[in-house]
Amino acid sequence: MAKHSKAFDLKEFLCINIDLVVPDFAAKGYFDDWALALLEQKNWSDPIGVLGLEAISDHERLFVQAFLQSTRFFCELGRLPIFDFPKVVSLSMDPQNHKKCLLKAELFLIQFVPKSAYQIPINASLDLCRWMSQNSPTSDNRKFLHNTITENVIKPLHRLVPAGKSTISVLRVAHGLGIPFAHLGLGVYQLGWGSKARRLDRSTCELDSAIGSKLAQNKVSTANILRAAGLPAPVHGLVTTENDAISIAKKIGFPVVIKPADLDRGEGVTVDISDEAGLKTAFAHAQKLSKSKQVIVEHQVSGVCHRLFIANDKLLYAVKRHPMSVIGDAKRTIEALVDGEVIKQANKPPWSRSEIKPIDDLALKAFESLGFSAGSVPDKGVMVPLRRIESTEWGGVDQEVTTVVHPENLHISLQAAKLFGLHIAGIDIISPDITKPWYANGAIINEVNFAPLFGGAEISRSHIPAFFAEFIDGDGKIPIEVFDTGETALAFQKEQSAQGNRCYMTTAHRTINELGKEIVMPLKDLRQRIRALIMRSDVDSIAIICSSRDLI
Repeated sequence: MAKHSKAFDLKEFLCINIDLVVPDFAAKGYFDDWALALLEQKNWSDPIGVLGLEAISDHERLFVQAFLQSTRFFCELGRLPIFDFPKVVSLSMDPQNHKKCLLKAELFLIQFVPKSAYQIPINASLDLCRWMSQNSPTSDNRKFLHNTITENVIKPLHRLVPAGKSTISVLRVAHGLGIPFAHLGLGVYQLGWGSKARRLDRSTCELDSAIGSKLAQNKVSTANILRAAGLPAPVHGLVTTENDAISIAKKIGFPVVIKPADLDRGEGVTVDISDEAGLKTAFAHAQKLSKSKQVIVEHQVSGVCHRLFIANDKLLYAVKRHPMSVIGDAKRTIEALVDGEVIKQANKPPWSRSEIKPIDDLALKAFESLGFSAGSVPDKGVMVPLRRIESTEWGGVDQEVTTVVHPENLHISLQAAKLFGLHIAGIDIISPDITKPWYANGAIINEVNFAPLFGGAEISRSHIPAFFAEFIDGDGKIPIEVFDTGETALAFQKEQSAQGNRCYMTTAHRTINELGKEIVMPLKDLRQRIRALIMRSDVDSIAIICSSRDLI
């Protein structure tokens, strides 16, 4: 069956033409060290040498390597999902200026993102590579670099690129698995083609109920629905005045938890409230932060929050969410452990740091409640919490508990996800022991999370490949074959039909479905027609009829 030897590539690229004036290095060793300080790897990888392009000096090569690698890295930091190096088309030295490289490269193009967004990482990379060539990676210089990237790259890109925190982690794994993806706008991505395609927005997909997601984002509605469905839910009341808060607390019984009704991330939450004085203080704090001025007074149950990540009607993973903590080494005091960790984290790039902070009043209360003081020397391996609870605001330490979740706890989590119509959900269970059934120790479903953070920590990232194994068929690709003639394309279509596949044939001007009916489109471009077809859920394969020049 005759086909063009050149494969049809659906990827699109943005062409970059830059005259790189390569500066003299203050010291080559300084520039090498920046690879570790910026990228946390020992040296700049070499996308140039493997392409067999014409030789340039080691000096110019190192600068161009750094420019290309940092450009791609800055794109990713700004949530532009570009995971391959810019493709070098040509690279040569300017015969009139031995310090100038003439670089032509192609950067993977993300649809429906302003072209101006690409100029941000390109310009920043060029400026910072010149700066790195002149400055050593001292502590102060690293801080300058990190601050510059945050202010000049990450913040402006985040304003231009619609994406959530889970987007990059999920798409990075998809790319590694060979699953194609395309931006549909507003941070929504299609993964795969045609009938195999799925759609994701952060960690939510097209199968998630819009009504369920709306209900899940309201704590009071969530608890009411859980309770009505016979699932263990928080006992609480919604109030707007201090007197009502006191009344509810007395009714449901101390200790209570106070939290704003309309905030996430653990913001404004106070736990272990056992008297009216503490309640008044916590209520004022929560109401001040609440946009609606509504506050939840909730009976506090014993235990720790466990996140069960449900996807594809299965448990993908589960973690026990410890508060931000330090680990004893039997040598250093808690104060020294915290100070050491704060310094260690401060030397990391902001995008790689934990949320640990110096010891404050909340930290003192947390570890003093366990009998520790700042001068205590905890035994090796002992976890000392610096907060009473884990929260997105304060950070935390996850411990994987996937294999020990009691079946009854998994059962109520699956039921909760189904109740809200969520294909992907984060079910938070507060339990003293997740290995015991919820009804044996008073555990409750504290929250049902729509679009839970996915890939934010190492445990979560490690489960993304397993998620895709269930979420999408193979690598999500359908057969797309290129033919010289209509006869050979028709033979391919018949072959596909015999296998039960709905095969569409297309040229630049005409598209035929598997029944021989023409699909009218206002499109006169071959690539546009192919892109239109891979967005259709009724397309199992595509036969392209064209000449070689149409593929260029």
